[in-house]
Amino acid sequence: MADETPKPAGTVTVSLSQAIPANGQEVSELTFRKPTAMDIIEVGGNPVRIDMNHSDPASTIDFDGRRMSAMMSRLAAVPPSAIARMDTNDWAACAWKLSDFFLPVQRTA
Repeated sequence: MADETPKPAGTVTVSLSQAIPANGQEVSELTFRKPTAMDIIEVGGNPVRIDMNHSDPASTIDFDGRRMSAMMSRLAAVPPSAIARMDTNDWAACAWKLSDFFLPVQRTA
């Protein structure tokens, strides 16, 4: 039976294709809290890189693997070793889900 506990606003939950060991148990999903500026500072910078000089910036989004992995660990409150054991497709799915937090927002006047 799925956990019916309501998730706080601003969180992102990703179901994993393969469970990973984290905090003494097997987990099949990760719930990430909304990051703060301190999270970016603590992991050494923005984990999402964008080439704004390219004619189509959406095609030039890239992840800094170390920073994104550290960010996943912080935001999901799991040890870095849990993130390291993730299936590569699960890691990529989490990175893309989190990327919206780190991309520039187009504000209207």
